[in-house]
Amino acid sequence: MNRRQSIALILGVAFLGAVLGSALTYAFLGADTSHRFDASQTGNGEARMLLARAPQPFKKDIPESRRNAIVEAAEKVGPAVVSISVTQTRVVRGAPYFNPFGGEDMDDIWSFFMRPREFKQKVQGIGSGVITDPRGYILTNQHVVEGAEEIRVTLPSGEEYKGKVIGEDLQSDLAVLKIDGQSLPYARLGNSDNLVIGEWAIAIGNPFGYLLDDPHPTVTAGVISALGRDFKRQVGQGNRIYRKMIQTDAAINPGNSGGPLVNADGEVVGINTFIFSSSRGSEGVGFAIPANRAQRVMADLVEHGEVVLPWIGLDVQSLTPLLAQSMNIYLSEGALVSNVDKGSPAERAGLARGDVITEVEGKKILNATDWEDFVWTTRSGNSFEVAFLRKKDLQRVSILATEPPANRRGQEGKMGIFVTDLTPDLARQLGIDFSRGVVVTEVKPNSTAGLIGVEEGDVILEINKAQISSAAEYERQMKRLKRGQKVVLLLARRGDLFYITAQV
Repeated sequence: MNRRQSIALILGVAFLGAVLGSALTYAFLGADTSHRFDASQTGNGEARMLLARAPQPFKKDIPESRRNAIVEAAEKVGPAVVSISVTQTRVVRGAPYFNPFGGEDMDDIWSFFMRPREFKQKVQGIGSGVITDPRGYILTNQHVVEGAEEIRVTLPSGEEYKGKVIGEDLQSDLAVLKIDGQSLPYARLGNSDNLVIGEWAIAIGNPFGYLLDDPHPTVTAGVISALGRDFKRQVGQGNRIYRKMIQTDAAINPGNSGGPLVNADGEVVGINTFIFSSSRGSEGVGFAIPANRAQRVMADLVEHGEVVLPWIGLDVQSLTPLLAQSMNIYLSEGALVSNVDKGSPAERAGLARGDVITEVEGKKILNATDWEDFVWTTRSGNSFEVAFLRKKDLQRVSILATEPPANRRGQEGKMGIFVTDLTPDLARQLGIDFSRGVVVTEVKPNSTAGLIGVEEGDVILEINKAQISSAAEYERQMKRLKRGQKVVLLLARRGDLFYITAQV
C-alpha cells in the first residue's frame, strides 16, 4: 500500500467514526438540548450550562405525607440563599520565552534575560451566601469575596443586585455583604451550641453558581456527624486555623462555600466552608462555621467594619502531660499562661506567667482553644471569674475585659502584626547589622501577615518603597493604606532580604 492509499484509508476511517459517533450521541441524548454546555451563549466565551427554565418555587401543594422536616426547612431558608459571583484581577505568569539557540547552557543565559511573561487577567469566582437581616446583610465566607473588584448577588427569584463588602475577618473566614433591596427574604440564625450529633443537617447553596442558568439553590441533606473539630489549613504561604467546626455528611460541593447549614427547624446553624475530598467533589466530609460565632462576627463587622475582641492581656498554650511533668504541675489539662501584658486586666487581677487556667465562669478549660473560644464570646466591659492553679493552690479571681489599647489596636489593624523598634541589642540578638527597620514581635493567627508568611523576628525595612525607621513610622504608613490596596513589604530574615506582597 503506497503513502497516498494509506492517507486515504485513515481519512475514510476517521470520517466513518465521526458519522457513527454523531448518530450514537443523538440516539443517546435525543433532540433535547436543554442539558448542554454552549460557549457561544456567553459574552466572554465561558461554557455555560443551559437548563430549561421551568419554575421551581420552594412552596408547592404536595400531600402531607411528603411534607417532612427537610421540605419545610428548605421552604423557610431557601428564598434567602443567594448566589455570589465575584470578579477579580489576577496576575498570571505565562510560559518563558522560547530559547531559539537551544542547548542547556544557553537555557540558563536565555532565562536570565528573558523572564517569564506576566499579564493581568479577569477571573470569576463563585460562592453562596445567606441573607440574615431584612436590611440586606448577607453572611458568606471571607475566601469567597477576597480581592473582589465587583460582586454580583442573585436571589432565587432571579433578582440581581450589586454587592458591597461591609467587612471581612480573616481569622474566622467570614464576611458580610450588603445589598439594597426592599422586602428581602431572610433566614433566622439558630443556636449552634445546642446541636446534637445525629440530628438532621441540611446544606443549601449554589454548587455551580453562574454556570447554571438557574438562580434556585440546591438542597442536600445529611446529619451532624461531629462537633468541635479543629483544623489548620494551608492558605497561600501561611495557615488558616478553623476552630470548633461542625462536621456534616450533607453534600457540600464547589460553590457551596458561604451557604447555610440548616437544622430541622429551619434555622441557620452554620456557614458551609470547606470539604475534605480526594476528588474535589463531596465525599460526605464537610465542615461549617458555627452560627453563634458567625453571629458574633457579623455584629462586629456591621458595627465596626472589623472584629473587635476585648483586651484581657493573656497569652496561653495548652498544657500537655510533658509540660506538666517538666514544670511539676499535678494537672494534665488546662490553659498554661505563657505571657501577661504589662498593665493589662489580667495583670491587674493578679494572674502571672506559669499559672494554669482550669475554669472560666464555671466552665472547664481543657486547653488553649477552650480559652480562646471563651474570649470570642465575651465583650469589652464584661466581668468574669477565672479559676487557676498556681503551684499547688487553686485560686479564683475576677477579670474585667476592656477595649484594646489604641497602640495595640492601631498596629494590629490592617496586617495582624505587632512591631517594635529595632534597637542595637535586638539587632545583635537577631544576628543582623541593620540600623533601621522594625522587628515583628507577634503575628496573629489567620491574619493577612500570617497567611503571606511573615514570621516573628522578621525585620520590616520598607512599606511600598517607603523606608521604615521606627514603630511610629510603621503605624503612619499602615494608616495610609486603604482597604483592598496592595502592599509590598521589604523584609530581612536571617541575613536574607526579600519582598513579600499582600492585599490589606
